Amino acid sequence: MRFVLAVSFFILAYTCLPAQNEADSAFFFCPEAPVVKDHEGNVYSTVKIGRQCWMAENMRCTTSPTGKTWLKDPSFSISNPLFAAYYAVPVIQRYGLLYNWAAAMDTYDNQHKAKGGLNHRGICPLGWHLPDISEWETLFAYLGGTGIAGEKMKAMSQLWEPYTANLRDVGGFNATPAGSYTEDGYRYSTQQALFWSATPFNKIESWCAIIYDFKTEIYNYLDYKCYGHSVRCVKD
Repeated sequence: MRFVLAVSFFILAYTCLPAQNEADSAFFFCPEAPVVKDHEGNVYSTVKIGRQCWMAENMRCTTSPTGKTWLKDPSFSISNPLFAAYYAVPVIQRYGLLYNWAAAMDTYDNQHKAKGGLNHRGICPLGWHLPDISEWETLFAYLGGTGIAGEKMKAMSQLWEPYTANLRDVGGFNATPAGSYTEDGYRYSTQQALFWSATPFNKIESWCAIIYDFKTEIYNYLDYKCYGHSVRCVKD
């Protein structure tokens, strides 16, 4: 059984930030990086949410930034960096790829390990990194807390079930329900979005963020490192 961590937040008000109703009414590209390109040349749009700059699309590279090739292998493991790709190119464009935690963290890379609180680049473009659990919590808090942020992060798409769709994607995060990859194959596409964090729990599990189709909430969720989830990056 997996464990769900629900977190309460205290949001400080800053005069240089828009009021909550302003944040809910519009979103903007990151002014310093409206798009970002990964090491394979894939281009991703970005969005500024509060003081954070996020990618607005899921990663879809198939190799390590170090140049080493990952295995496309359904028998996911904890230690070997692996990924799972949807079979049709248009679906990959929409959902991105699903990576185990070793691939998301790019365990081939010994130069960008998180040390002393430094960012962990993982498979992200240069100048970006895999968010840790506290950075996910900052995003949730800015969008109103865990009770409502999940619905605000969902893409304006028929891919999601139409629950409380009037709240959808007011923050511009554009979460698509790519589901996950487990020992049972592709699971929960159109029902869930799961995003890895850089924060491990133990040798076999790590924290991720999860959004459900029928809930407005988002949670920090504990899952096996060998499973395949989506990857979003946040700017350094």
